Amino acid sequence: SSRLRPTAAPAARTTATGDEPRAIMADDDFFAAAGSPPVPAVAEADPFASCPPMSGDSATPGGYTIPEMSALREWEEKHERELEEISQKEQTGIKERRTAAASELQTFNEERAQGIQKRLAQNRTEQETTEASRTDSVKGLNPWERVAELIDTKGAAPAADGARDTSRMRALLIQLKTSPIGAAA
Repeated sequence: SSRLRPTAAPAARTTATGDEPRAIMADDDFFAAAGSPPVPAVAEADPFASCPPMSGDSATPGGYTIPEMSALREWEEKHERELEEISQKEQTGIKERRTAAASELQTFNEERAQGIQKRLAQNRTEQETTEASRTDSVKGLNPWERVAELIDTKGAAPAADGARDTSRMRALLIQLKTSPIGAAA
C-alpha cells in the first residue's frame, strides 16, 4: 500500500518584518493537528548524488564520445537540403504560374473588350437598319408588309407533339400584305 507523504515546502521564509529567515514549522500549516509539536520540514536528498561526475565536456555516461558527424546527422542535413531545394523549386514554379496566369488574364480581358466593342457596333448597325426599314414601311403606307417581315412565311407544317397550328394566321398575314384593308376600302 502506498502512503501519502507530505511534500517538502521551501526551507526558509522571512518573518513579517522581513529581516531574518526562520524555519518552516508545522504550525504554519493550517490543517496541522492541534496540540502536536512543531516539526521542521525535511529537505529531500539528491537522487543522483551516488552517480560519479562526468569527466570532460563531450563524455557520455557510457564513456564514449559522440562523433562530430554520424550517419543520421548526415542524412538529416542531406534531407534538409533536399527539402529546401524542393521548396525553392516550388516557389519559382508558383511565381512562373502566377505571371503566366496574369498574362493570360490580361489577354482574356483584352479579347473580351474587343468582342464587346464588336457586338456593340453590330447592334448599332442592326438598330439603324431596323429604324430605316421602319421609316420606309411608314412611307409605303402598308403596315402589314412590316408585320409579314417579322414572321416566318415559309409555313413549316405543325409538329405532331401538340404544337399549335398557325397556318391560318400566317395565310391571313400574307393576304393582308398583298392586299391591305385600307387599299380595298
